[in-house]
Amino acid sequence: MLLGIGVGVLTGLVPGVHPNTVFVISLSFSLTLMGGGVELLSILVFIVSLAVSNTFTDFLPSILLGAPEPDSALSVLPGHKYLMEGRGYEALFLTTLGGFGVILLTILTLPFLILFIPLLYNFIYNSIHIILLIIVVWMFSTEFGIGKFYALLTFLIVGLFGIITLNSFPSSFSLFPAFTGLFAFSTLVVSFYSKTTIPPQQDIVDMKGYGIKGIVTGWLAGMLAGLLPGIGAAQAGVIAAQTFKAKIKDFLIALGGINTANIIFTLIVFYTIGKTRSGAVWTISQLTDTLVFTDMLVLVVATATTCFISVIITLKLGKFFVRRIRLIAYDKITISIISVLLILIFVMTGPIGLLIAATGTCIGLFAISTGIKRTHLMGFLILPTILYFSGASYLLSGLLGV
Repeated sequence: MLLGIGVGVLTGLVPGVHPNTVFVISLSFSLTLMGGGVELLSILVFIVSLAVSNTFTDFLPSILLGAPEPDSALSVLPGHKYLMEGRGYEALFLTTLGGFGVILLTILTLPFLILFIPLLYNFIYNSIHIILLIIVVWMFSTEFGIGKFYALLTFLIVGLFGIITLNSFPSSFSLFPAFTGLFAFSTLVVSFYSKTTIPPQQDIVDMKGYGIKGIVTGWLAGMLAGLLPGIGAAQAGVIAAQTFKAKIKDFLIALGGINTANIIFTLIVFYTIGKTRSGAVWTISQLTDTLVFTDMLVLVVATATTCFISVIITLKLGKFFVRRIRLIAYDKITISIISVLLILIFVMTGPIGLLIAATGTCIGLFAISTGIKRTHLMGFLILPTILYFSGASYLLSGLLGV
């Protein structure tokens, strides 16, 4: 478990290094390890611990550096706002609180979930595209005047970008450069030319005003992401964004909750209906066809323990970084982050990845210039998902030749 936590922390801290990569590598060694006497359950605990710890430290680079993974991309926006207000540590604390809260809530409701999830899955499976379409209309309704047109235009452009990109390249290849361009580069470029300076950072958080709404929303949205195919933590984050349009604290709590809830719910879904909804659970499914009740309990305990340890590690790392981030000129930080991300994109995806990132940056800058909410940029994933579950994706892909 401790090894899984350590690896998960590292994958969370390094932008572009996804835990799924480690899962694939660990899978290749698993049979050898089991042949050498390592128990299957120990390997499963390693996988779950890695996945859970990653959901906590994943927010450090996205909030403090503006370098997101897809699942934490939306945190760049309010996280950057808090950082510029001297509250970067508070933003990290809120996402951590959300992750810790949903684990407690899930453990308390575990018997109910084991009975309820198969029924819920059968009820809403055929309505995924309708649910997402309602959310999109809801997103548009939050804009005013000409903003509605710009929101629709942005959604369609970024959705088309997503369709072409995801149909041309594997998601493991394209998501990192796309989301780096849409959210990180666009934000960093604007900040750089605005001559932004990082104010003194507080590392003490006032707990007043933190309710349970964010935790419950993260829990529900995480359940949706863990239950339904095509709905990931990124899409579920849009639900949280629309639920807490003007309440950044609750939104960050919910977003932190979604990522962690997604891990444990995908585990419950595999246990109850045998479906795989995440890289971690897919890896588990390659090692065992089913989980018995005792195995499930061990993994739940490992999840809770990992959560507790990861909270401590994440907050200590957060304090360490916020106390030092202001010592470096922000323009130098910005140039350094952009340079490192460009190098990572080139090393991992080559010239095509740079083109994807450049396209995403242009779309992100357009969204910023029009003043609309940047949650519309999640159309990169949402529009392809709607088309897929409505049965229209093959027709459109054929027309586009991708």
